[in-house]
This record gives sequence, structure tokens and C-alpha cells, in this order.
Amino acid sequence: GQGLVDLLIDEQLELADVLVDTNVPSLTVLPAGSTHHLSTELLASENMAKLAAEMSSRYSDRIIIFDSPPLLVTTEASVLATLAGQIAMVVEASRTHQSQVQEALALLDPNQIVGFVLNKAQRILGADYYGYGYGYQYGFNRDERDSDV
Repeated sequence: GQGLVDLLIDEQLELADVLVDTNVPSLTVLPAGSTHHLSTELLASENMAKLAAEMSSRYSDRIIIFDSPPLLVTTEASVLATLAGQIAMVVEASRTHQSQVQEALALLDPNQIVGFVLNKAQRILGADYYGYGYGYQYGFNRDERDSDV
């Protein structure tokens, strides 16, 4: 279906045309839309900056979340980060190395507020283990000698 990319390309589309309602109260989704060979350029475009400003002012009572690939895998994430007021960086426990986190942070504006979400963390509850996982699977691998987060 249509989504963000289509909205950035087609001046006839309105934001309301591509928003998808959910069964969760006050949760609306703007899907990515069509694939495009210039997706990074579209995200860095003036149209995208205007759209982000429009969503921010139109939905000032809501939180707008851009779900993107990891910073170190694609350029789209760092482009989207320039439009965000705050960044929530997801790091995988016992797998993401501190040097990777530092490298990712170096791609961001040093004045941005960055928070971290530690996923796939496990803690011991008595003799049982409790684990929770969420995230993407990407083929990014760094030197295993680094210390883990």
C-alpha cells in the first residue's frame, strides 16, 4: 500500500490518505510505502522536513516515532535522526559492543537527547531465567574482542 515514500513523491497525496488506523486507541501508523531507489534522498528532502514539521504541529498531543534500521547499517537512520527531538537507541544485551554504541552516537548531533533501550536482557529469578526479546535481525558484525554492552 501507499505510505511515506508515496507521500513524499506524489504531491496529490495528503497525509490523511496514507495514515492507517489501528485497533489501539490513539495509535495511527504511517507505513513506509513503496520502495524507491532514492529513499535516503527522499528522507533528506525538503518535503520530508515539511512533513515532519506538519506532523509535529498537527499532532502536538501525540508522540511521533520513526522506526528505522540501526544507525550503523544504513544511512536512512541518521537522516531520520536529524528530524527527531529525541533518539531511543536499541542495543542488544551481550551482543552490542561499546565501540558500536560509540560509533553510532558519533553519527548523531551531540546536542540531541539520546536514551537507550536494552533488549534481550536476561535476569535470574530464583533458579529460572526470564528473558525478553524484541528487535531486528541485521547482518552487522564487528570485532568480537570488544566488550559487550
